[in-house]
Amino acid sequence: MLEFVFSETRPYLQDIVAWALCLAALAWGGAPERLVAATWIVVFEIGTVLHGSVFGLTRQLETIDWYFAGADIFAGAVFIGVALNANRNYTLWIAALQLLAVVAHVSRGITEVVSPIAYAVMIIAPGWIQLFLLGVGLTRHVLRKRRHGEYRDWRISRKAITDRAQRARDDAMSAIRAPGADNWRRSAE
Repeated sequence: MLEFVFSETRPYLQDIVAWALCLAALAWGGAPERLVAATWIVVFEIGTVLHGSVFGLTRQLETIDWYFAGADIFAGAVFIGVALNANRNYTLWIAALQLLAVVAHVSRGITEVVSPIAYAVMIIAPGWIQLFLLGVGLTRHVLRKRRHGEYRDWRISRKAITDRAQRARDDAMSAIRAPGADNWRRSAE
């Protein structure tokens, strides 16, 4: 298992899978899938290539890798925002796995007892699972949309709840107003 994590081909294979999956999510996904895919492409694909071209392709495993720590924190913030508002369950798992990567950076900074191998596994392995979950979520979204038609991408907002409550209150008041009054609000004046 660890041979694959540290193999020469793993990053290239992950990049191919990530690009294919993210482009599919951008093409066929709903807003949560597109936001997760766009974040992955910008932060982990394009950002990593730019970082590698400027500073070299190696990861710093002896201490905190500040670029990847910042990238993981930014992606974590986006994934948490999506998870809390999306009308999907798998986004919660993607956000939780991203928090695992953030905690890996924090634990590496707090103590030097964390071995470079453990640090590498804790920041690399969640990405594979996240890509798998994005693929499963995209597949479920496409199948659900095909089977049941369009459905909302985001959970209902507080404003929508407030508007719905106001309409219900207005409907209730109009139902109990006096039969001869044109407008129950004017009759009170």
